[in-house]
Amino acid sequence: MNFQSPNNFSRPFHIILCRAVLLLLLFASSVYAMDADTKVLVVVLDGFRADYFTPELMPHCFAEAQKGVIGEAHHAALPTVTRVNAATLATGCYPAGHGLVANTLYVPAISPQKGVSTANRIKLLETAKAWGGRLLATPTLAEVLAMNGQTFLACSSGSAGSATLMNPEGAGAGILHPEFCVPEEKTKHMYAVLGPEPPETEPALPAMHWMTDAYLKIGIPEYAPRVTYLWYTDPDHTGHEKGIGAKETVEGIRIIDEQLERIFACHRAHGMKVNVFVVADHGFATYGGTFDVAATLKAAGFIKDGGAGNPVVIDGAVYLPDGREAEVPAMVQALQRDPKVGAIFTAGKKPGRWEGQVPGTISHEWVGCNHPHTAAIVACPNWDDAKNAFGYPGHVENAGVASHGAPSPWEIHGVFAAFGPDIKCGLRSGAPSSNADIAPTIAFLADIPIPPAMTGRVLRELFKGEPAPDRVNVRHKQWKSKSADGRYEVELQASIAKERRYVDFVSGTHR
Repeated sequence: MNFQSPNNFSRPFHIILCRAVLLLLLFASSVYAMDADTKVLVVVLDGFRADYFTPELMPHCFAEAQKGVIGEAHHAALPTVTRVNAATLATGCYPAGHGLVANTLYVPAISPQKGVSTANRIKLLETAKAWGGRLLATPTLAEVLAMNGQTFLACSSGSAGSATLMNPEGAGAGILHPEFCVPEEKTKHMYAVLGPEPPETEPALPAMHWMTDAYLKIGIPEYAPRVTYLWYTDPDHTGHEKGIGAKETVEGIRIIDEQLERIFACHRAHGMKVNVFVVADHGFATYGGTFDVAATLKAAGFIKDGGAGNPVVIDGAVYLPDGREAEVPAMVQALQRDPKVGAIFTAGKKPGRWEGQVPGTISHEWVGCNHPHTAAIVACPNWDDAKNAFGYPGHVENAGVASHGAPSPWEIHGVFAAFGPDIKCGLRSGAPSSNADIAPTIAFLADIPIPPAMTGRVLRELFKGEPAPDRVNVRHKQWKSKSADGRYEVELQASIAKERRYVDFVSGTHR
């Protein structure tokens, strides 16, 4: 997320101009482009916590990563859900830019009283139509590459929705997914080469093996894409049902490692030069609780049984019908009295400010979510650092076995590693990075113009010949706000690097 600095109009114009020219020259002198025959592979491991990335669980991938750079401060976009981060990985910006603000969207033209699931490709295409034809408000990496004569391919064993969001316009080589193919006319060929749609299992070995085959048997030999996004559905798929550290979840992680070794072996056998980025769309936490925003608002009298004009509550997001905007402070106060509620976000008190319009809230803008599609109020379940039965910390006050979506550090932070011919060797990086940084970093490597809409930063510290990661100046800052009665406090902690703000966690404390 970008910081906005006020312009200093008191400086003489020629000094400002000279400094601008010097900055442009500095940028031009440090442009780095990979060789024309070098490829990029972005491996997205769904729900992969940072502490999963060990030589015991991921021996092959970890060994490769040790030859490159292992990032220790990677961040998901908020909210920490799959399709929001798929859109962020695709566009290089946060929900404030691309407009995909939740896993379940409120699209009144399609469903005026309930949400629309972004896991469903058909629903996403309907949503795009309702929004004027485009699903994402900013160009995707796939489109930018295509405009510059380079090819993008999306391969995914995750939901049809996350696959769609990686390349919603079907640019370049399109999408390979067990349920569909873009372009559609290649569907028959896809199944002829890869076999039918694999069965759903826990762990998801058939789906992940099928998807690896898609990259190896169609992607490389038929498309030879410059950039591939390859999405594995585990450990998220199995972790939701079995939990963090469960034997099935662990087995899913080891299966991913085996699939990646198949890919690395193919690269080696064919002498391919590939810069590999390994990222998580989000982390994971152990769940268990009774967080329920609709129930809290109903108990406080804001939702009436059978009454017209009720707020529409989707998970923790509260969408208000016209005429009820004045009730936001009272609704927030009701939520602040509920100990199951953690962080609360509202519209900003002023543009460019961190304070929400109600005391004890953070502005949507400060976490990159200030878009017209965003709900008036977004409340998150509370969390703590309790460990589960397998010793993994992070507990969230919400129903289920294990999941993601809250702004806890375990859901925000995920795996990050980069290795390949253009990546530094044998380093660990404490410089913060995020899913919004991936697309602009790849555009930079591919030597194509980075659109202004890609507000993530280029991770130059990863590349040979650029300053080391420990030269990146990192600051840590906190913002706190109390409720009107002083009994609730929201806190946001972020790391700041290269004029970007990386949210480490947001919490709510009840006194």
